[in-house]
Amino acid sequence: MNGKELNRNLHKLLNHLDSIKDTLPMTMVLLGPYQKKAKAKFEEFIEHHVTEIREADGKTTISFDYAQAKVFKQLSKNSEISRLAFKIIPESLFVSLISQYDAFLNQLLKILFKIRPEYINNSERELTFSQLIKFDSIESAREYVVEKEVESVLRRSHSEHFDYLENKLSIPLRKDLPIWQIFIEITERRNLFVHCDGVVSNQYLKICKDNKCLIEDIEINKRLNVNTKYIETAYECLYELATKLTHTIWRKLLKEDLEEADRKLNEICYDLLNSKQFRLADILLDFSCKQSNHFNDYSKNIFIVNKALSQYLQDKMDNSKQIIQSKDWSASSDAFKLAHLILIENRGDAYELMKKIGQNGEVSKESYKTWPLFNKLREDDKFKETYKEIFGEEYNILAIPKRPVQELMDELIEKKPELKEKTGNKEIELKRKKKVVKE
Repeated sequence: MNGKELNRNLHKLLNHLDSIKDTLPMTMVLLGPYQKKAKAKFEEFIEHHVTEIREADGKTTISFDYAQAKVFKQLSKNSEISRLAFKIIPESLFVSLISQYDAFLNQLLKILFKIRPEYINNSERELTFSQLIKFDSIESAREYVVEKEVESVLRRSHSEHFDYLENKLSIPLRKDLPIWQIFIEITERRNLFVHCDGVVSNQYLKICKDNKCLIEDIEINKRLNVNTKYIETAYECLYELATKLTHTIWRKLLKEDLEEADRKLNEICYDLLNSKQFRLADILLDFSCKQSNHFNDYSKNIFIVNKALSQYLQDKMDNSKQIIQSKDWSASSDAFKLAHLILIENRGDAYELMKKIGQNGEVSKESYKTWPLFNKLREDDKFKETYKEIFGEEYNILAIPKRPVQELMDELIEKKPELKEKTGNKEIELKRKKKVVKE
């Protein structure tokens, strides 16, 4: 048994989370001009065709030519619909984030029972004789029991989901999980949008307070909303939690598959570095380094290097050096030695080692073009000279396709340079909230 299904289930969720996160800014940017246009047309109509009349009781009414009634009604509706879109779309996408997580958990439980059949074999769920005779095999009956077991678990609260998993796995899943309060708050807020139009209920307040969520300014019957920053917080929370949960189960139940677990966890961290999602990269690289077991020193070294690299790419040089120098690299491979030299900013020795590694060494031509370790060196003429000396050809930048949201923002900035100040001409970067975003 290996972790292929665990990995597939996790990556399906991560892709869906990325899709939703990128959809929001693209949608809001595209809606903006239409909302502004609809509002302007309605205001223009009011200015030219509507007269305000103050009644004796102090109330104000409006008057306009009856022939303009249909125009007024349609322009009013257009303005209201476009205004509501700015509220409904973020809320709908936020609800979708939680729904994708729930679908992930559904599949995770089924995989868990496949890895450990005894978890369901010990279930107290019973089948009547009339139910049993409908199945053509014991396996079919077992699948039915699994389905019913998963359904019963998912009907519980998100906190109870973890109670169930901790009981089955006999390990604490919420220990050293600082996002737990954020997770509870976002899942409870999702319930408000689905069932109460976002209006705060006593149940929301009780569950949040029981889990020590920071909701001091939120009161009963107050309508909550979500904004881009809040959705970013929810996205990062679910990304972190699902990754940690999957890999904790993987390492607990499939110890023989540790090599693949290390490799797939590193791929996630590496992709985060490449996409400059450094907050998540730092969190998951710290999680990776703190694992009690790695497949071998090579796997552990990769996590250490990438943890230092994340700090290096953020220009946090002291942190980067502290991490990379926490280990003696003298007996390591040339690739790790090269990483060490670059991260302590010893470029002279790094270029000499590049020559020593040569064309067919541990660092490939592709790595020099794609590995984030070389991001800063690629701007150096000496790097290009060394590359040419090694491979006998000029260094050419490898153009990595951008994510659709970045393409859209770049196109908008090209048309309207003033947007650059608002976006920073980079990914829609939002500050990670360590605490739940308040209203």
